[in-house]
Amino acid sequence: MAITYDWIFHPLKVKPQDGTLTDVVITVDWRRTASDGDYSSSIYGQINLTAPDPDNYTDFADLTKSQVQNWVTTALTQEVVDQYDSSLATEIEQQKNPSVVIKSAPWN
Repeated sequence: MAITYDWIFHPLKVKPQDGTLTDVVITVDWRRTASDGDYSSSIYGQINLTAPDPDNYTDFADLTKSQVQNWVTTALTQEVVDQYDSSLATEIEQQKNPSVVIKSAPWN
């Protein structure tokens, strides 16, 4: 199977009032997951957002996962996301083919 990657966004930290704007997202807690059949791995982090442009503002109720994902990938950079994905893939490969295993003693 091929590895499937996904973003999970935990509750967003919001400033209730910022000038004329309401419910302004200021922090995004994120988790990047990778799965391949029975194997999975994840990494998580947090980004702080800069003040929004009032002329290009999306109301909180209208936010989409895609938009929040864009904020995160822009803040992290695609190079960093690629490094995370590589690390996740390595962890899954190690789960599939461990270099060290634990076994019971042969006399048990």
